[in-house]
Amino acid sequence: MIKTKSIWLDTKNCVVNTDRTVFTFNDLPLIQVRGNRSVLKVNTLVMDTETGSSQDYKDHVWIVKLGNIKYNREYYFNSDKESIPTIVSVMVDTYNGINNNLNSLEITSQDINQLVMYVKSTDNHGLTKGGHNINMYINIIIVEEYD
Repeated sequence: MIKTKSIWLDTKNCVVNTDRTVFTFNDLPLIQVRGNRSVLKVNTLVMDTETGSSQDYKDHVWIVKLGNIKYNREYYFNSDKESIPTIVSVMVDTYNGINNNLNSLEITSQDINQLVMYVKSTDNHGLTKGGHNINMYINIIIVEEYD
């Protein structure tokens, strides 16, 4: 049997640090992960700005990491040697969204009610540019397999 859970994270509705690189999602509804094997995947990522200009985020490579989640460390290696797993690295184009089912993170049984998302561009800035805030909407799915 397979169960799928969907989580939408919206950078407008969380606690944000000043350089907009750390986004803490408190008070999520309780997400229980209990499968014999469970995999977390990024399904969709969409960006926009409050000014409406895509030039603030377009043609940048964005690296998104997910903290406060237990994962199988035997099957994950991150070349930047940080212990925070990268869930997606993407360049957003003029279509402003991606579907990415190739990257996945095997997670262990756990209860999730808070997630921390770390976002940086490869030119080392968070979700802000030229004084404009950039918003990110990310859909994460958890696929649980039961024997």
